[in-house]
Amino acid sequence: MFRRITQSLWTSWLLAVVVTAGLAGGAVDGKKPITKKGLLEAIRLNGLSTSELIERVQDRGVNFQMTDDDVRDFQQAGARPELIEAARTNYRPEGTPPDVRRNPPRNNGNDASVPAGPPLSQNEVVTLLQSGVASPRVEKLVEARGVDFALTPQITSRIKSAGGTSALIGVIAEKSMSTSEAPRSAARLAPGPDYDELIDQATTALGASNWAYGIALLQRGIQMNPAKPTAYALLEYAELYGNRNVVTAAAAARSAIERGGRAVFRVYHDHDGNFNSYCTGSFFVSKEGVTFKADNGAHTFEARSQDIREFKLNGFVGIKYNAFHVKVGDANKSKNYNFSPATARKDEANLIVGLIAGFR
Repeated sequence: MFRRITQSLWTSWLLAVVVTAGLAGGAVDGKKPITKKGLLEAIRLNGLSTSELIERVQDRGVNFQMTDDDVRDFQQAGARPELIEAARTNYRPEGTPPDVRRNPPRNNGNDASVPAGPPLSQNEVVTLLQSGVASPRVEKLVEARGVDFALTPQITSRIKSAGGTSALIGVIAEKSMSTSEAPRSAARLAPGPDYDELIDQATTALGASNWAYGIALLQRGIQMNPAKPTAYALLEYAELYGNRNVVTAAAAARSAIERGGRAVFRVYHDHDGNFNSYCTGSFFVSKEGVTFKADNGAHTFEARSQDIREFKLNGFVGIKYNAFHVKVGDANKSKNYNFSPATARKDEANLIVGLIAGFR
């Protein structure tokens, strides 16, 4: 009885050590908080809507505590009050343990939750099996983290002798890396940037008009997680205003919207009906409708798809700028909003109107 209890405790301790080693080895099982500099750059770029920035802040937190000076900096950058409040209430200092460390799984061999970590070595796999960790549990570890060795007949025999099943051998075979493709030492190197960090770096690059580098970062983000919309949205921004390529920008815009995000366009917002008075900002199109945010944060506009009565290129107001309008309201009361592409290009105006029509 005593031996069984001791063995169970040893098994739980060993599994915890392997998982903890993965965390200490540089695995990113928690999201890196946003820096003040990074958030300011995103606000100034105005490539993501206020609601998207709030979502990112709530998801990742920020690594600074909001002060009065910070509030002034964000206001001057054009931040909306609701974004400032989100940053104020989502302070997460660097090094704050992520959720998996605040609420660790009960590593009893039956829990399916497996934190990410560096690939497992041959010795780690064998030691886990010899210590009583069930082969299906080891399979989950291998599936989540991979291995840093290639199977040979001798290694296969050793793993099976330790209690590994054929299913485990199959998973290892799928995850194994040949030494010529990835040396063992490479498995212990610090991981590269994750999706959010690529977005941060791309935002910095686009803000500095380093279009080629920004596009390369965004393409890496898309390869890393093609289901997320943010990289597509910023790729559209870069293709449209960096490369001046409406075709590739349109494809990226549709991809962003299809994935629940927003396409973004730089526009002038007319104040007086003739574009003699206007502000600059970003116009966003999504499945839910359209929004506008001025660069200084003073003017905002939002309309749900069901509230939009009309949207098309203008026949008179701002025609030389290829302006378009969005009419919001009902038959009894409506309001007209005029915008012009910052490029004054007709193909961009047609793209905006076409996206509104296509995703209503």
